Amino acid sequence: MRTLYGRISSINVQKAVWALAELGLEFEWVDKDGTVGSIDSPEYRKLNPAAQIPTIDDDGIILRQSNAIVRYLAHTYGEGELSPLDQQAYAEAERWMEWQATDLWNFLRPVFWGLIRIKPEDRDMAAINKNIEICHQEMALVNDFLEDRLYIAGDAFSMGDIPTGCAAYRYYALPAEPMSRPDLPHVKAWYDRLCERPAFQEYIMLPLE
Repeated sequence: MRTLYGRISSINVQKAVWALAELGLEFEWVDKDGTVGSIDSPEYRKLNPAAQIPTIDDDGIILRQSNAIVRYLAHTYGEGELSPLDQQAYAEAERWMEWQATDLWNFLRPVFWGLIRIKPEDRDMAAINKNIEICHQEMALVNDFLEDRLYIAGDAFSMGDIPTGCAAYRYYALPAEPMSRPDLPHVKAWYDRLCERPAFQEYIMLPLE
């Protein structure tokens, strides 16, 4: 039995459920709507003492940390597809997964929180605008990288597109002002390809909250 814990509005939960959907894996989803308070229960804390989401229980294999879950699913159920066999392609998928979790997310997360979850009168717009500029710089790096490829690992969709794609949705879904996004044609073309995937449409392209 396979069980995923965590609310759908979390970017980290979205990574895991997108991977599950791409692989066609069935699972039970606990606290999908974030209404039952599962992470505060003693039962959940036994699975994840840090009380963070997501957690996945794959028939007794317990995993935490979203990118680790994506890698595990890709290796276990998508070897040669979500998990590239070519070592260069695999290394690029890994590299950009880490880029999302560290370089980009360090600056995109405070922008997301500032514009979506903080009341306008309480926002620190100077800090938000500073982080927006750094986000643009980071996205320009991946734009250059994607100049001669369709996806992160090359010509085929892979695990590398999942964390980066989740972050790209937030980047493009945030308000046009103050985002003032620059022209990033290769990123936009890659993002448009992701938007055609049914699992991306169902689990990632959700209203920001």
